[in-house]
Amino acid sequence: IDPFFDAVVQGVEEAILNALVANEDMTGRDGNFVPALPKEWLKEKFG
Repeated sequence: IDPFFDAVVQGVEEAILNALVANEDMTGRDGNFVPALPKEWLKEKFG
């Protein structure tokens, strides 16, 4: 893999992990509730 492609892959991976860590509980349309992912679970899976 060339260095540019490797940098893009690392950037995308970082963005995805950041989005997972920054999550919060949400209540959407029609009262649909989605709980945040537990931080400890994320550490266990990706730590």
